[in-house]
Amino acid sequence: MKKVIIIIASLMLIAGIGFLLFEPVSTSVNNYTANKIADEFDEIVKNANKKDKKNNHNKSVAKTSNSDSGGKITAPTKEQLDRLLKASKKYNENIFSNQGTVSTSDYSRAAINLNKYGIYNNLYGYVSAPAINMRLPIYLGANDSMLSYGAAHLCNTSLPINGKNVNCALAGHSGYTGRELFNNVKNLKVGNNVSVKNYWGTINYRVIKTHIVAPEYTNDIVIRPKKQLLTLITCVSAGGDKFNRFIAVCEKV
Repeated sequence: MKKVIIIIASLMLIAGIGFLLFEPVSTSVNNYTANKIADEFDEIVKNANKKDKKNNHNKSVAKTSNSDSGGKITAPTKEQLDRLLKASKKYNENIFSNQGTVSTSDYSRAAINLNKYGIYNNLYGYVSAPAINMRLPIYLGANDSMLSYGAAHLCNTSLPINGKNVNCALAGHSGYTGRELFNNVKNLKVGNNVSVKNYWGTINYRVIKTHIVAPEYTNDIVIRPKKQLLTLITCVSAGGDKFNRFIAVCEKV
């Protein structure tokens, strides 16, 4: 009987330690995965933009990603990226021209079908904020799948490319067990640097405003004429089972 009690106590102790370690270990694993995807993205861009077309044609650069939303990351050709940039500019111009006349409620759809451009994991780039040690892949479409693995671009807001009349809204989860995601976005301060790496280069921003708003408040994602903005959005508790939104508005440096 004594041995049984010892065994049960040992198992309970192991289970308790496992429970305590689950979140920090899981967070570390997911942070590693996010950084790995960003590193692989850098390699993709470098190879896709090589002048030697023979090297970048249908070339698989990265190994299989651990992210469910990732899958095998392959490098699009420079010609495919040129077409994607053209389509992205057209999309942004259309969003600005029709602002206020189209529904902006369906954020979950991908703004562009990246499969048409040799990109099969919905990855558009990654967002970094050194002050909060954040580096996350950007996926198109703010749906549950994309939000679970990185920063999700809200459809019907601008894509994160260079140009005026742009306001790209990226959403991310907070309080997601075992994943930091946008947990620390609420710690951003005015003046902090934020950057977005896309297939064509890096865009540097600086935080110009942070505040907490009600879920129905959408003024921060309005496109401002001649401005190039990036708006980061995450949930914060409003008490009980209610949540508000923490907003960090960033402007291109």
